[in-house]
Amino acid sequence: MLNATTAATDLSALWRRQHAHLEPMATHLPLAPSQLQACPLCAAAGAFQVRCHLRFGPDTWVNEASVAFCPTCRSFSLSDAQRAQWQQSQPAIAGQAVTAVDARLWSAAPTFLNIEPTTRCNFSCWYCVGRHMEQADIDEANFSRMLDNYPTVKTIALVGEGEPLMHKGFFDMAKQARDRGIRVLAISNGSAFSQSVIEKLCDAEVAYISISIDSIDPKTFAESRIDGELDRVWAGIEKLRQYRDANGFTYPKIGLKGTLFTHTENEMPAIVDRAKRAGVDIFESFQPLNPKLSYVQIYPKAQLAQVAAAPRVRARIVAGSQAALAKLQDIQKFCAEEGIPASNIGRPNGLRAGCDEEWLYSLLSGDVTPCCQVKQVLDPAWNLFEHPVADILSNPHYENVRFNLWNGLFPDYCSGCSKTEA
Repeated sequence: MLNATTAATDLSALWRRQHAHLEPMATHLPLAPSQLQACPLCAAAGAFQVRCHLRFGPDTWVNEASVAFCPTCRSFSLSDAQRAQWQQSQPAIAGQAVTAVDARLWSAAPTFLNIEPTTRCNFSCWYCVGRHMEQADIDEANFSRMLDNYPTVKTIALVGEGEPLMHKGFFDMAKQARDRGIRVLAISNGSAFSQSVIEKLCDAEVAYISISIDSIDPKTFAESRIDGELDRVWAGIEKLRQYRDANGFTYPKIGLKGTLFTHTENEMPAIVDRAKRAGVDIFESFQPLNPKLSYVQIYPKAQLAQVAAAPRVRARIVAGSQAALAKLQDIQKFCAEEGIPASNIGRPNGLRAGCDEEWLYSLLSGDVTPCCQVKQVLDPAWNLFEHPVADILSNPHYENVRFNLWNGLFPDYCSGCSKTEA
C-alpha cells in the first residue's frame, strides 16, 4: 500500500488529454478498506487503483497497469515503486516518460444483443419485476430499425421480463433476424409449446430456447410461478424434443434454468434429472431470489425473509452445479462451440469484482441499459431504434459507465447485485 510520502508521477493531464470522459464517478458503492490508500500526490485518504494500458516512450506498453485515482484532488498517478517493479520485467521503460494511456479495457465490441420482445406474460410469478412494468410488446417496425442500426450483431436473444412467445410477431422477428444471418435464442416459461409453435421454432432455426423451472413439485411450482402448470411444461418440452429429433432438426437446443428458494434449495438434482428425461440438452443456470434492491422493493412482505437467505441458496446452487453439468451440457461450452460470445463475466480487471457483460441489453423501448437488471432509461442517446450502435458504444456517458463497472466502481442502482459482493 502506498503512503502519503511515496514519490509518484502525476498522469492527470495525460489521462484527460487521451480521454477526459473516463473517470471514476463521484459517488459509487463503498470500496473495501483494503482497496483504499493515501493519495501519493495530496496525501488525502481514500485513493484507489484503476486499470489502464500505459505506453512508455515511443512504443513500449505495460498492459493492464494499475494507477492511483484520488477522489479528493481528482488526480491519476503512478508511483515510482510500481514503475520500478514493472522495469524488472520490461527494462525498456527505464528512463522513459509515460506518453499514452488507454483505459478502454472493457468488452467494447459486442455482437450479442438481448432484447425484450414483450413484458406481458401468462404467468404471474411473485418475484418477477416484469409484472410491475408497463405491459406492452415491441413494435416490429422498431425491431427492424434496431437491426438496421446494429449491422454488426450476430446473435439476438429474444428475452426479458415477459414470455416472448406471447408476442404475435415473435416468428416474424425471428425470420427478420435469420434473413440477415443473425442467430436467434430465447428464454421461455415453457407453457406455450403447442404443436404449431414447436414446428415454427424448428423451422425458424431458433438455435436455443431455455425453460425456467423452479421446483420439481407441481404444487410448489405453482406457488412461485403463479398460474403455471408444471405438468404442461414437461409435456411441452417432451413434444419439442420428440418433434425436433424425429424430423431431423438440429435446433433448437433446449436449456434449463430456474430460481430456487429456501424451501426448494435442495431440489436442483431432481429438477435436472427430470429435465434430462424430458429431453433438455443444456444446463444454463439456477439462481437464488434476486437481492438487488430494485427487485426487493416489489417482493411481497411475506417473502422478504428469503432475501437474507440468498447467499446460502447461492452456495447450494454452486455446490450442486457440477453434478448437473455431468448430466447436461454446460451453456458456456455450447456458446463456445456455436461461436456465441455471451458471457456475463467478460474480462476481469484483476483488482476487485467488476462487471463486464459481453452483450448489450435493450428494453422493448429500444433503450440500452448496462445490464438486464437495470430497467430504467439512463440516457435517451442510448436508444437502438434511433441511434446506430457505433454511436451508442462511443457515447461518452456510455463509455464512462462501462469504465466504472469494469473497474468495480458500482453506481447506486447496482446496490444488492451479487456482483457487488463478489
